[in-house]
Amino acid sequence: MIALVMQHLDNSITTFTKRGKLGIRWYTSKQGHGEPNPTWIPVGNEVTRRIAAKIDGVAGGTWGELLNIPLTAHFLGGAVIGDNADHGVIDPYHRVYGYPTLYVVDGAAISANLGVNPSLSITAQAERAASLWPNNGENDRRPAQGEPYRRLDPIAPAHPRVPLSAPGALRWSPVDPVSSVG
Repeated sequence: MIALVMQHLDNSITTFTKRGKLGIRWYTSKQGHGEPNPTWIPVGNEVTRRIAAKIDGVAGGTWGELLNIPLTAHFLGGAVIGDNADHGVIDPYHRVYGYPTLYVVDGAAISANLGVNPSLSITAQAERAASLWPNNGENDRRPAQGEPYRRLDPIAPAHPRVPLSAPGALRWSPVDPVSSVG
């Protein structure tokens, strides 16, 4: 049995390619900023052993542990959200600076190690970005790149594919979660 264990440290890896002896480029990584990347997480090893004992299994590991090579399951970051091109790759609306019709709405826009499966955070950011896109033929209410950030209400689709009566229909939260705190 092999368990995927997440850690919540402020660290990173930098990925790149390098040319091998036969001229072939190999994908590799090195330590990025922050704390060193662990190659073995003791608490994860202990929990895996306990689970294996309970289910009459065998606790296992990865080749990375044997070779002292850190492993990541989620590549995050790389397209930093910034207020201008000098401080980021994308603006707060997920448009790439210099290419305002190109959007980054995947894990590259996540700016920190979340420590757990980041799929819901990635989905939330992507849905927020898409909810601000104008319908075909409508004016874009988002400020031009380089202008200050403005909080905008989501735009309802002009022709929704899911009927409004369906359980999966698009519904906006009636409460502003930021303003209602406190």
